[in-house]
Amino acid sequence: MLVGLAVGDALGTTLEFTPRAQVHPVTTITGGGPFNLPAGYWTDDTSMALCLAQSLLQRGGWAARDAMTRFVNWRDVGYLSSTGTCFDIGVQTSAALDRFLATGDPMAGPTDETQSGNGGVMRLAPVVLAYGADADLTDCTAREQSRLTHASPSCLQAARDMAVFLRTGDRSLLPRPATPPAEATGWVRDTMQAAHWAMTQGDCFTDVLCAAVNLGGDADTVGAVTGQLAGRVWGWTGIPDPWRKVLHDHDMILELADRLYDMTPKGPNP
Repeated sequence: MLVGLAVGDALGTTLEFTPRAQVHPVTTITGGGPFNLPAGYWTDDTSMALCLAQSLLQRGGWAARDAMTRFVNWRDVGYLSSTGTCFDIGVQTSAALDRFLATGDPMAGPTDETQSGNGGVMRLAPVVLAYGADADLTDCTAREQSRLTHASPSCLQAARDMAVFLRTGDRSLLPRPATPPAEATGWVRDTMQAAHWAMTQGDCFTDVLCAAVNLGGDADTVGAVTGQLAGRVWGWTGIPDPWRKVLHDHDMILELADRLYDMTPKGPNP
């Protein structure tokens, strides 16, 4: 799931911000895109997931303030960035980090439905890896980590629903939309609809990830979300070997995933 997240992010960055009508379909990881990244490098989706992973490991479980501090360090000094700097961050995420710095309250995500971005689902896999043995803790922590930056009812519901699938792998839980959204936007409902549609577009990791990112728009995040879903279905071995080999810091990401899966998480920390 975690490697799938990063692979989907790296695959999608090539088409990030590209209108769907202007997409030249990609079939493999090539880099480039609006940030002119080397092939295999990833964006904010993976950086935030790695921040969350390190927080869970270092604190032995969920610690909201620690997670937010790591997000701030990523934004401000490039902590866990693929390039050493924060070159891509959502407006809603950055505003939440500013609120945290101003108030000290880590639960800084807006609750208004009009601010229902996809940040809470793009970074979710570490929570499921750490807490997956406990359904209630998984569901609760999935919502809590979304609340840091994206706290509307739609955001919290999407995080919880996605966590249930990632925990169980029950494909009957995935809706089967007949068509994708007109544009794969940064709104959480559009992102989830795009990812769910992509999961119907093939019988292997490669096919569904290419379907996801070739929608254009918020292609890196749609790729990251679909990569988590597809990683749960087809596993690490289902990810094409050339994609794993080109992925920046693949071995570090895989090691984090293994350590999260093996940990015995504690309850919430201050």
